[in-house]
Amino acid sequence: MAQRRRRPGGGRKPGELGLRSANLALRLPPFMRTDLVAAANRNKRRSVSEEIVRRLHSTLVRDRGEADRPRHIRALSEAVARIVLGLEARTGLPWNDDRYTQEQLSKGIDLLLYTYSRGKAVVPPAVRAEAARNPEDTFFTERLGQTVVGGVISLLKLPPKPPEMEELRLMEQGKPPMYYPESWWTLWELEQALQGFSAKSPRRKHR
Repeated sequence: MAQRRRRPGGGRKPGELGLRSANLALRLPPFMRTDLVAAANRNKRRSVSEEIVRRLHSTLVRDRGEADRPRHIRALSEAVARIVLGLEARTGLPWNDDRYTQEQLSKGIDLLLYTYSRGKAVVPPAVRAEAARNPEDTFFTERLGQTVVGGVISLLKLPPKPPEMEELRLMEQGKPPMYYPESWWTLWELEQALQGFSAKSPRRKHR
């Protein structure tokens, strides 16, 4: 029987993370393997191996990003997380499912920021210079926070809905219909988590 030869360019494509040619022998606790299988099925990704690679890559990227963040920003992230945990423990509701919890969280974070900030509320020179480029926008300096947040929200809502399993198989074979980079996965998952899908509320569609 003639040996079947792979056509030029055939086989598994390298993908966004490049060709996976390095091997790593690894022993996992049974519960961890079960969790990885469940995560792969839940996320509709290609395989357990792909799920592991994506999670490792995401963790390494996150660690590099956090290491690059100034110390005061990392401290703020931890303090805000502690405030949210304490508040949700009192109300019994997630902040993104309950307006009262959200309002109290906003007040708590504002108190934290006021307590650890210094000086008077004077518009910094960099902001004045930026405002001078468009003097007709007389509210720019008052809306700077909302402007920055609006940009972040737009970025989070930028990625389209992730492709389904069949589309992922086609992508794996180097075929259309859709290229979905890893950075989109990160933004999509973050935006979904911020929307909040508790057991008490129906799953909201991505807009």
